[in-house]
Amino acid sequence: MSVDLRASASDHLRDRRARGYVLADGDWLINNFLDGLAARGQARITVADAVAFATEHPHTTCGWQARKLRAIRDLAAHVHGCDPDAAQLIPAGLIACKTPRRIPYLYSEEQIVELMSRALALSPAMLGASMHTLIGLLAATGMRSGEAAALNIENVDLERQALVVTGKNKRVRLVPLHRTTVEALIDYQQLRATRATGPLLIGPKGGRLNLNTARAAFRTLVNDCRLPVRPGCRAPRLHDCRHTFAVNTLIDAHRQGVDIDARIATLANYLGHLDPTHTYWYLTASPQLMQTVRERITAYQKERGL
Repeated sequence: MSVDLRASASDHLRDRRARGYVLADGDWLINNFLDGLAARGQARITVADAVAFATEHPHTTCGWQARKLRAIRDLAAHVHGCDPDAAQLIPAGLIACKTPRRIPYLYSEEQIVELMSRALALSPAMLGASMHTLIGLLAATGMRSGEAAALNIENVDLERQALVVTGKNKRVRLVPLHRTTVEALIDYQQLRATRATGPLLIGPKGGRLNLNTARAAFRTLVNDCRLPVRPGCRAPRLHDCRHTFAVNTLIDAHRQGVDIDARIATLANYLGHLDPTHTYWYLTASPQLMQTVRERITAYQKERGL
């Protein structure tokens, strides 16, 4: 066997981080696993050892056990590629764990307009202006609320009409903006003209808008607007603007008759997803989407005399 597991683990983690993965737990999980192998005098990664490591504490959650196994599974694949005798490939799904996903709230255009309008009445006035801008920005771009809150003035490229956004795993992407969104950002920046750098969105005390503050203010706006909670849904959230953006993008694609898979691939890049399969989670069925799909199917059948 020609592979040093410790050295291979270091190479594996370095390569993953170079591709944009944060791997917050990667080092210590893998080191703990390799410590266990060394204590038993083993120099080979097996499926049995990986599963035993993941489930060694039976009272931990299934999600955490699956996360531990995934870390070792990725390492084993790397080592196996270097030397098949040094590691067995670990099959996916050995620890079944389904992540529960809440049904998103899909906003209508009228609801977004009302939320933005009521935001301007919040006190203090700076919070109102910031919430007005934040809601509009999320609705227009589909960004994560955390990405929007982390924006600095320097991230706004008015010449190219785009935002430089840092997303998950520290991946940086360019998000194009509609002309009206650019104009709204210019108007907002004029409220704080004394600042040429620093956070784009300002909180009630003059610093960066805190997400907890923004979410609390948004709940107030939702209550003021008396938005109806649909069956199976919880109260509307800021993050649901992202779902709404994705669904509306798919509706537009159907109406334009374009290749849906190609549009989703573009949407995945726009939203900052590492894997396009993650984008499908945002594409929640809605009455408008279903009606658009039915219309497209009917048109297709008529064209072919079906």
